[in-house]
Amino acid sequence: MTDFLAAFSPGRPRRSIKPLNTCRMAVGNVFQADLQPWAAVTPIGILKVNHIPPGNCYVLLYSLEVTHMKKTSAPIMMIAAASGPSANDALDDELLSAARAGDSALVENLLDRGADIEARDNNHGYTALMLASGMGKVAVVETLLDRGAALEARSDAGSTALMEASLMGEVAVVETLLDRGAAIEARNNARGTALMLASFNGQAAVVETLLNRGAHINARNDIGETALDIAYYKGHREIISALRTAGAVR
Repeated sequence: MTDFLAAFSPGRPRRSIKPLNTCRMAVGNVFQADLQPWAAVTPIGILKVNHIPPGNCYVLLYSLEVTHMKKTSAPIMMIAAASGPSANDALDDELLSAARAGDSALVENLLDRGADIEARDNNHGYTALMLASGMGKVAVVETLLDRGAALEARSDAGSTALMEASLMGEVAVVETLLDRGAAIEARNNARGTALMLASFNGQAAVVETLLNRGAHINARNDIGETALDIAYYKGHREIISALRTAGAVR
């Protein structure tokens, strides 16, 4: 059973719940067009959505039924035809895997065949660009950017491709993204910056690169920490030295 709140919570839709969104739409269409036996039923809310392979689903609706001029509440189960995962969903999954693996030729091929360049993985909401950036796949990063990938797209945690590359110490990718105009002061959901993430993970070379590119050295996250505070907390002496030399204060 698919969790109702996860499936229909506000925000960016996930590919994994496309069938549920389609199903919800199908339910609405059924009530408007194909539910003659249920003409007196008015849906007032969806209680459960169960996915049935290969792509149909049934929906348990909490409804209001008018019977002999008296309103009674009752759950009604109905089958609603809904399209399952499309061929494009499979292409999207392949694209994410190819980006992670650094296969730029396959990435090109999949995009040519209709894969969604902004497709998200189901774990963290990473795009292909974020995955390639975190894995240090410069050629794929360049390919995706050349094909129009959103440079400032955000993961579920609010991370950008630059943040992922910074966290993982991928200097060449960091430089590529900055050359392409990545926002060096972008903030994640905790108001952390690329510099803070690099400092947290002990990525001294990335810290140097970001400082040389003008990163705000004394920016603070949502609990008031600077990159220097984070480096002290983690005990990264080389980064502490670099930050203090560049003028960081606590």
